[in-house]
Amino acid sequence: MLGSRIFSIIAIVSSSVLAEDKLREIGDFALLDQNGKQHQLRKYAEKEAAIFLSISENCSKSREILEEYSLLAQSFQSSSIVFFVIDSTYRETRLGSPNILTTDVSELPILIDDSLLITESLGMQQVGDLVFVEPYSGKILYHGTMDSDVSLEIGGVNFSLQESAGSDPKILLGRNATSNSHSSVLEAQNQRGCVQSFSRAQDNQESPDYATQVAPIIKKRCFQCHVSDGIAPFAMDSHEAVRGWSSMIKEALLTRRMPPMQVDPRIKHFANASYIEPSEMRILIQWIDEGALFNNGADDPLKLASSNNTLWQLGEPDHILTLPAFRVPATGVLDYENVTLELPFTKGTWIKSVQFIPGDKRALHHLMTYIAPTDPAKNSGPSETDDSLKFLEGYAPGKDNAISFPDHSGVFIPPSSTLSVSLHYTTFGKEVIDQTFIGLYFADKKPRFEYSTYALSKGGSDILIPPNVAEHKMGASHTFTEEIVLHGLRPHMHYRGKYMRMSVEYPDGTLEELINVPEYNFAWQPTYRLTQPILLPSGSRVIIDGAFDNSIHNLGNPDPNAWVQGGAQSWDEMFIGYFSYHRTGN
Repeated sequence: MLGSRIFSIIAIVSSSVLAEDKLREIGDFALLDQNGKQHQLRKYAEKEAAIFLSISENCSKSREILEEYSLLAQSFQSSSIVFFVIDSTYRETRLGSPNILTTDVSELPILIDDSLLITESLGMQQVGDLVFVEPYSGKILYHGTMDSDVSLEIGGVNFSLQESAGSDPKILLGRNATSNSHSSVLEAQNQRGCVQSFSRAQDNQESPDYATQVAPIIKKRCFQCHVSDGIAPFAMDSHEAVRGWSSMIKEALLTRRMPPMQVDPRIKHFANASYIEPSEMRILIQWIDEGALFNNGADDPLKLASSNNTLWQLGEPDHILTLPAFRVPATGVLDYENVTLELPFTKGTWIKSVQFIPGDKRALHHLMTYIAPTDPAKNSGPSETDDSLKFLEGYAPGKDNAISFPDHSGVFIPPSSTLSVSLHYTTFGKEVIDQTFIGLYFADKKPRFEYSTYALSKGGSDILIPPNVAEHKMGASHTFTEEIVLHGLRPHMHYRGKYMRMSVEYPDGTLEELINVPEYNFAWQPTYRLTQPILLPSGSRVIIDGAFDNSIHNLGNPDPNAWVQGGAQSWDEMFIGYFSYHRTGN
């Protein structure tokens, strides 16, 4: 059967090509599939092989080829091999699925290669190309098609694959055969599919220019964190720095680790999401592959840009709050620091913007601020899910910029209130003193709407994650009893967070996905602000669903052998979806 054919190929190649010194390899990479799930090659390291088929909606033969491939995958029952499809249709922005993906011909993961970089790296020159990869090493074991005739010597073994009309494929294997074929990768010609056109051929005939092409991308996509004293581990504030880190930058881009926690662009677009466009990816990768040169003699734009940073991004705040100085030791685990600040406002005050300036971004992981009454009996201290306190704003990795509330809205501080602040510090091997500042900007006049945040949570005793589980799913929902306008969304989990989706079920039963964070990153937790706010009628039910990865595949996992419960510390877990909105009054 077809399945045994695949197994035979892999068995021969795996046992034979190891004798060859030269094997073509591909670096690690990650792509989203048609359902918004991320797949990373190295996370399939325990598999014997990952098989990739190239298709494109621009090729009329893609459906036929996909149908055959799906049948082949269905006939092959083995936990040691995974099957993928790569959609190598070039598109700058993917707002919807192409026709070929809306068919019911396949339930296989169809990986979206918008930039064509992975398709090109795999050597897929035509639709219908089939590539076998050893996930652990990235070695390419076979490159051909499902109906290829191959006959060559690999490590002293004569390998022959023949297929005759109306019969099953056959494997002919002879030991110590003689042949002039000399290749470490099985290669076969594809005569069926359409020819692929690659990014570099169509976009960049010449090498990208550092000053005019590369540096602007670095400034736009990386400067938020990769500056001196930023939260990133190194600065990218000069050509020398970028070139020195270029290999790591390439790996981070191809595995989608950077920019961090990219949201799935199929769903919604957000004003502050860390997108990187396919064209930008191609420019950076080509520039790195060609030596990361700076050869036009101009001033370094990154050096000029790094010297223009200002402390208060919106100008001097109307009121500045100074938090106590905290000593953060070099090592150890720290309890949350809870601080109550008196606010000198004798009358009600509307806040339109907030900026947090940490004393040391390396030590301060996050802080949350809540408006609280002065009566101690009514103020039990800060809590991420306590409805008795009004959430003002928070700081977290990825929220370095000043935060302005949407037009015609603000947060109201009643007279004689206090500000409850919860700070979470993490040690990083060096003792430091952190003193954080909070800048408040007043609204010129009373806004029409009050800006609010609802924390939809499933936590505490409801969280119990078994050890060594790669995908422990969880969900929660809440129905709004009044009409609201939704402005922002923020998923929140800890180290074992894997992914989170947030959606809404309207009163008529219509379901709309609002955001998908396919590869959650605890070190990156912005509030994603919708470019177009969404009206949610009364009776709309918001939903969060996601999963935790408590396995060895999660490199940030403190202990995959532990049972994990809900709690405030980072090695505990939380499962919270924040919805930022204003009430319409209807």
